[in-house]
Amino acid sequence: MTNKLPARALFYAIIVSLFVALISSAMLLSSYHQHILLGHYQQKERLIYNCESGVALALGAQQDSIAPITIDLFGQQSDSVRIEQRPWGLLDVVSVQSWLGQGNRKDSIVQSFFVGKQPPAYALTLSEGTEPLYVCGNTHIVGDAFLPREGVERGFIHRVSGKPYFREKLIFGKKEIVKRVSNLHLKARFEQLDALKNVTTNFLVEGDSIVQPFHQPTRVLVEDQWDIHHGVLKGNVLVVGTQKVVIGASAILEDVLILAPEITIESGVQGHFQAFAWDSLRVEANVRLHYPSVLGLLPYQERTTFSPSLTIEEGSEVTGIVIAPSFQYNTYKTKITIEQNALVKGQVWVNGLLQHKGGVYGSVFCDEFLLQTPAAVYENYLLDAIINRKQLPAYYLAPLILGESSNKHILKYIE
Repeated sequence: MTNKLPARALFYAIIVSLFVALISSAMLLSSYHQHILLGHYQQKERLIYNCESGVALALGAQQDSIAPITIDLFGQQSDSVRIEQRPWGLLDVVSVQSWLGQGNRKDSIVQSFFVGKQPPAYALTLSEGTEPLYVCGNTHIVGDAFLPREGVERGFIHRVSGKPYFREKLIFGKKEIVKRVSNLHLKARFEQLDALKNVTTNFLVEGDSIVQPFHQPTRVLVEDQWDIHHGVLKGNVLVVGTQKVVIGASAILEDVLILAPEITIESGVQGHFQAFAWDSLRVEANVRLHYPSVLGLLPYQERTTFSPSLTIEEGSEVTGIVIAPSFQYNTYKTKITIEQNALVKGQVWVNGLLQHKGGVYGSVFCDEFLLQTPAAVYENYLLDAIINRKQLPAYYLAPLILGESSNKHILKYIE
């Protein structure tokens, strides 16, 4: 008698075959996707390496300014990078883009960063042609100093009791006679900044937050007056006030550039940005401007009937640059004031008057010191002022136009 398989056996065979087919298909599909994913990761890794090569090329260039350039890395038209550099306030932005193949940048990687150099090694440079530098009270200058031929002396201030200079040395560092220092290297940059006064808005503001990467076009915002008391402004954003800009404590500002005749940074503000005024710039008490921030006064092209001023009030701290250059003689000199208990970590540069009552951890360059008391005004006097080059943070890099070494470094990565 012939054994016959039950009819359901065929059904079971079909089910088993279907499961085997599904499992085999899943394994093939998984292998395919793993292959695609591996290729994607390898391509991304290759783009990252190429981008790093572009960064190394940008940093290795001997000249400070680099013209836009596209480079075929290996001469096989398969690995390309583009390097672009442009000024952003007092800083310089470098953007490096890498892609594979010719012209197709759909899949690419971009790295943008501020570039800088090592800062000056001196603590103080005081221009020639002034009176001796007089130090009083608790003044403490640490680092090398370039001084007029008249040198430095102990000072005495009438009607200010208990303020004789008591330290063993007048300068805790080497003293040398100052040589004439040109500021023409700053002129072109400040002419570029001055030209930004005439820009027009290219962006319709919607909401209170703007975030713009540096490898994309600059967002330009122009109004008569800006009251920035809330919201976020971050990245490649230029804010121009034709009359005034006020920055409040609740606003978040990162890396943006601000220009106006009059700028007020209110008490409690924290952030890192660049602000340039041409009449007055006032930093109220208890402000924290982190690295790399820049505060500056744009010089007038013609003589003025007033003294442009930049003031950092008590308890405020700025890590970066405070600068006010001048490129022609003016009876009314530009004036920077650093009040008591205010601190600048970085560089102070002024072709004019510096009233310094606080602290500078870094370097000071000025034409003349000024000390104003209720009783009198004293020229080239420092009272209870600190200038300490050794306290400059180790991470600090100067902008290219204020650095002293030939080697360039990444100052900060930006979006």
